[in-house]
Amino acid sequence: MFFLDSTGVFSLICLLIQCGMAWIFAAFFAVLAAARAPWLRSWSGAYLGMGLGLTAIAVRFVLAHHHVVGDATLLEGQASVRAFYAVYLAGKVLFGWCFLAGASRLRSAPWPRGGRWPIVAVALGAVVGAAAPTVESLLFVQALVLPVVFLRAARLLAPREGDRPGWGRLVPRTLVLWSVVWWAYGASTVLAGLVHPLAQLPWTYLLRVNSLIDLTFQAVLATGLIVVVMSEAQRAVVAALDERDRLRDRLRRDEKLQALATLVSGVAHEINNPLTSILGFADDLASDEGLVRQRAAAVVREQAERCRAIVQRMSLVGRTGALSATNVDTAQLVSRVVRGFLPQSQQLGVALRTEVAPGLPPLLVDATACEQLLANLVANALQASPRGGEVRVAAALVGGGVELRVDDRGPGVPVADRARVFEPFFTTKPAGSGTGLGLAVVDAVVRAHGGRVEIGDAPGGGASFVVWLPLGRAVAVDGHGEPSSAASRLAGAARRLLVIDDEPLVRDVLVRQAEASGWRATGFGSAADALEQLLHGDVDVDAIVCDLRMPGMTGQQFHDQLARSAPHWLERIVFVTGDPASREASTFARRCRAPIVGKPFVPRELLARVLELPRVAVG
Repeated sequence: MFFLDSTGVFSLICLLIQCGMAWIFAAFFAVLAAARAPWLRSWSGAYLGMGLGLTAIAVRFVLAHHHVVGDATLLEGQASVRAFYAVYLAGKVLFGWCFLAGASRLRSAPWPRGGRWPIVAVALGAVVGAAAPTVESLLFVQALVLPVVFLRAARLLAPREGDRPGWGRLVPRTLVLWSVVWWAYGASTVLAGLVHPLAQLPWTYLLRVNSLIDLTFQAVLATGLIVVVMSEAQRAVVAALDERDRLRDRLRRDEKLQALATLVSGVAHEINNPLTSILGFADDLASDEGLVRQRAAAVVREQAERCRAIVQRMSLVGRTGALSATNVDTAQLVSRVVRGFLPQSQQLGVALRTEVAPGLPPLLVDATACEQLLANLVANALQASPRGGEVRVAAALVGGGVELRVDDRGPGVPVADRARVFEPFFTTKPAGSGTGLGLAVVDAVVRAHGGRVEIGDAPGGGASFVVWLPLGRAVAVDGHGEPSSAASRLAGAARRLLVIDDEPLVRDVLVRQAEASGWRATGFGSAADALEQLLHGDVDVDAIVCDLRMPGMTGQQFHDQLARSAPHWLERIVFVTGDPASREASTFARRCRAPIVGKPFVPRELLARVLELPRVAVG
């Protein structure tokens, strides 16, 4: 037996090293298989089979050396030898089966499912191993099977498009070369003899060093498999990161959709009631009875004003556009708001008390927005206070600004809710008692003026809302500064007005209302047509009303064209928009000197604003 000649010890040492490597990689893949990768579990089983088989054959030849030393021989065909061969070939069959299974699963290739097939293959290998008369015949049987396994695995593990750059060709090339070597083993065993081998023939030299050759291929293959595992781990990490990003994007979309659903729900809740009234009384406008028509018209107008107020309130939430800055007397602001709530406070049985420090300097703020801010705080305080309670409204000079404080005697705001009370449509009131827009408007107005708002506990119990607004903070002035009252202006008689709006009904009602007020009005549905008439036609107008958002040429583009070609027209324009809080409108407002009026508006109020233009008012 060639393991017992002069090179036998060296070959046996190589065989033992192979055993150690096989067990190490069986444990390596078993640990990685904890991540539940099926192909790693298969490769762990493959190296387990190789470890069992090589251990069995190594023990057989260790015992052979032991018997030689003891003047005995361990002959082929003995029961113990057949048992070792059975375990050896069964282990090698298990290696081949599981290695090919792992490669197939890694590449998602078809592979038999179920546990009976590997059991049948291993059992068949054990039977053939037990029946093998010599170790050369075992090598011949493997030479028939292992090259097929290696070539199939090499094809599966060849680099493909989409693989990580580190995958490489080491594994498939190693498997192809190892297949060729096994075919050479098979040819050598046939030439040397399968049943009665001849130990001194030249072609037996390859068989003498096959342990060294297999050790080399096994080491190179193991290195290549480590590269494959690392490449797959990197791919899995990248895939996990991509999936995390997709989930994050989906979460953001879901949050936006949830916010949109909340917004739509809040808008529907606010506007559906007045719209229902408008639709209900619209039929009465066709009645033959004058009193019925008069009442219906009054209700329709009243509910339309209500819808307008709702839209204006909502447009303040998250507003980033320019505010109309005027000098506001703080004491008068507090007095005006509190005076408006006196009837409600008397009805609720809640006292209203003011404490305004004398000599407060004026605030440069948007008067309407700040009045809405304070009114919302007072309204909430009155609703929260019990009958017999008190609401205190105070104003004082604090740290370079004016501090407005509203204290009530209600239950207060829970600490857990204080971070959310400024969110739109968040409310702690019973269903139907509030929309959750009041404090959102407060927060938006305060932020627009560069101030801050805080919630605390009022002395003696209740909630305390503190608003601080800086002095002298110049917000963008809408138009040319503080407008003077249009009531003192002359009427629009004999003045010419150009109305540009792509919405026919809006355009027609403005033209009709202007003509009823004495204007000579002309309407255009396209800014490009109006620009052509202004620049090249025989048109001379005193004022222009132009919508900002229109198909084709927008109001902003219309403004920029006039700025380049006829800048004198810019002193005669009032822009209107249905979305004054949009980013486009806000950006345009910061560079445009013309007034911007938000829709919905009352036509006569818009015409009064037109009369405030310098070139129109003076005539």
